Amino acid sequence: MDMKAEIITIGDEILSGQTIDTNSAYIGEKLNHLGIEIIFKTSIGDNIKNISEAIYNALNRADVVITTGGLGPTNDDLTKKAVVKVFRKNLVFHEEILKKVESNFRKRGISMPKINQNQALIPQGAKALNNLWGTAPGIFIEDSKKLFFALPGVPLEMRSILESEVLKILQKKTKTKFFQKRLKTTGTAESIIYEKVEKLIKGERDTNIAFLPSFLGVDIKLTAKSEEKLIEVEKEIKNILGNTIYGEEDIALEEVLGKLLLEKKKTISVAESCTGGLIGKRFTNVSGSSQWFERGVISYSNLSKIELLGVSEEMLEKYGAVSEQVAILMAEGIRKISKTDFGLSATGIAGPTGGTPEKPVGLVFIGFAHENDSFAEKFLFGEDRNTNRERTAQAALNLVRLFLER
Repeated sequence: MDMKAEIITIGDEILSGQTIDTNSAYIGEKLNHLGIEIIFKTSIGDNIKNISEAIYNALNRADVVITTGGLGPTNDDLTKKAVVKVFRKNLVFHEEILKKVESNFRKRGISMPKINQNQALIPQGAKALNNLWGTAPGIFIEDSKKLFFALPGVPLEMRSILESEVLKILQKKTKTKFFQKRLKTTGTAESIIYEKVEKLIKGERDTNIAFLPSFLGVDIKLTAKSEEKLIEVEKEIKNILGNTIYGEEDIALEEVLGKLLLEKKKTISVAESCTGGLIGKRFTNVSGSSQWFERGVISYSNLSKIELLGVSEEMLEKYGAVSEQVAILMAEGIRKISKTDFGLSATGIAGPTGGTPEKPVGLVFIGFAHENDSFAEKFLFGEDRNTNRERTAQAALNLVRLFLER
C-alpha cells in the first residue's frame, strides 16, 4: 500500500459513548478498497487544543487525514478553528456556499438562522466539498503533499461527501490498485465456512481471504492485485460454498429475497410473535416491496394467535405457543387470511426471562406455508433478547430464500 491514512472522530458524545462511532469503520473500509492503509484512528472531544494537536500529529505520520464531526455553525463545533490554527490559514467567506445553505433551508420551508452564515466560512485555499444532505460543507486542503479532509459527523452527510467527493480525489492520487470483493453468507458458522475453504486459503498466495463475522452472518472479503485473480478465487469459493452465499458487497438479504419473489411472481405475508414486527420491517426496507409483501401481523399473545390466525386453543395448550406445531399453524393462518402464495411465521423465547429446561431462552421456531406443504424449522440462539430477535428475522428471510433457490 503506497499511502497511509489517519481517521479522527471529533465530539464529546463519541468519547462518552452516547454516540457509537460508525464513521471511522465506514471510512476505513472505503479507503482500504483504494489500497490506502489506515495506521491510526483517533477520537477527540470538543476541545480546540486537543483537536489541533490530533490533526498536527496525524499530518506528521500519515499522507491522508480525514476528520469527522465538529463542522456545525455553533460555538462548540471547533474543527474549522482547529484547522486554521494547524494550517495557519484565515477563514474566508464564500457567497456561493451561503447561497447553497440558504437554498437548503428554503427547501425545508425554514428561515435560515443567522448563525448558519458561519458555514460559508472555510479556510483560505481550501476547497468546499458539497453536502447534499446537510448545511455544513466538507473541507479539502492539499498542503506539502498531505491530503486533509474535514467531514461532518452526521453519518448520512459524511457518507455522501466521502462517496461523491473524497474518494474521487483519492483515486487520482493513489498508485497501487487493489481489487476487492465481499461475499455475504448467513446461517453457517465461521468455523464451518473456514473448514470448507481451508485448503484454498492455505494454497492461495496472491489473494487475501478474510472473514468478517457478525451475529447475522459471515462476510468473506477477497483482496487481490489483479482482477483476473480475484475472479478466479471468487469462482472457487462460490463453487465450494454454494447457496451459503446469498449476495455480494452491501446488498441486504431482504433485497435478494425481494428479487427472487418478483422473478417467481410470488407473494408473501408474515405472522410474528417474538420478533414483534422485525421481519415486516426488513421486508419494507426494500423499495417496491408492496409488489410481493402483502401484510404482516404481530400476534404476540395466545389470544391474538387464536383470533387473528385461527390457531386452536387446544393446540396452544397441548404444544405451547413456542412449538413447531404452532409455528406451522401461524404460517398457514396468515397465508389463508392474506391469500398470498407463502405464509411465514416466527415464535420463540427471546428472553431474558420465560425460559425453561425444556424450552430455553433463544429457542425459536420459524414456520413456512405454501401451496403444497407446510413445515417449521427449529433454531436455538443465545441469551440476549435483541440479538435473538434480529437473528430470528435473518433466519426467517434466509429460510424463504433457500426455499426459492431450490
